[in-house]
Amino acid sequence: MKSLLEGCSYRVKVHSVFDHAINFIAKENWLITILPKGFSEGPQTIILGNKDFQDLKSLMTIDSIWDFHRLINIKDARIIRGKIVNRLSLNDMTKLEVNIIYFQRLLDKKGNKAGLLGKDNVYSDYASTWLELFSIHFQKHEFEEAGVRLSHLIGLGPGLTPSGDDFILGIFTSIYFLGLNKKGRTKLVETAIKDAVNRTNLISYNMLRQGALGGFISWVENMINVLIYGDIEQINRSFYNMEKIGSSSGSDISAGILYGAKEILKLYKRTELS
Repeated sequence: MKSLLEGCSYRVKVHSVFDHAINFIAKENWLITILPKGFSEGPQTIILGNKDFQDLKSLMTIDSIWDFHRLINIKDARIIRGKIVNRLSLNDMTKLEVNIIYFQRLLDKKGNKAGLLGKDNVYSDYASTWLELFSIHFQKHEFEEAGVRLSHLIGLGPGLTPSGDDFILGIFTSIYFLGLNKKGRTKLVETAIKDAVNRTNLISYNMLRQGALGGFISWVENMINVLIYGDIEQINRSFYNMEKIGSSSGSDISAGILYGAKEILKLYKRTELS
């Protein structure tokens, strides 16, 4: 289990039921997600043993109302904390630059091209214009304006979490873990998702607002960490897990991480991050 689930003694409604996930709508339209073992934990997520998960799923019907406290006892649950963001050294940046080159080749070779990672589809064509404008503002430290441009990707493309939303999450991951100053980061992410609730589905909206607060699933956290500190073998293993996220989501999140890392490096070379 990871974060923000303590004290969930309130009524929740079943939002959606999938083969390997149950989503409940809680207060303020936050989602609580139940997963079986073997899947990546994340913000407001509970991991159950496979039998317990299947037993719970058999009870679930869409829009049914449950007392969460009686449904699941989390009193003795083990809480999993997110990774800590450390300030990067010059050596870290040098290693990251080398790893970015390899990661780009890996995504070009193995990434799912159905979403924004594709070079010749309508989604990437549309996104390219807004990303060019994002880069111009980002490099000028105009973070609010950069967020406005990034917001045009919300709801774009295929998937339960649309490709544009996944790509934005990847950018959030990089600017969070690569040390963009808090003031600039807050302006960017808050502006980017300001109207997201009206432009994408509830699952994707929750993913974005969790990311805006620095909340990411473990596989995403591992991907950015090995990109910064790891080696080629670790990058390969982490991307293997990323590929398990949706049909193209893992690739689109990875592409966003890569894009964000490149932008941060470019910014770092021009002005020292504060």
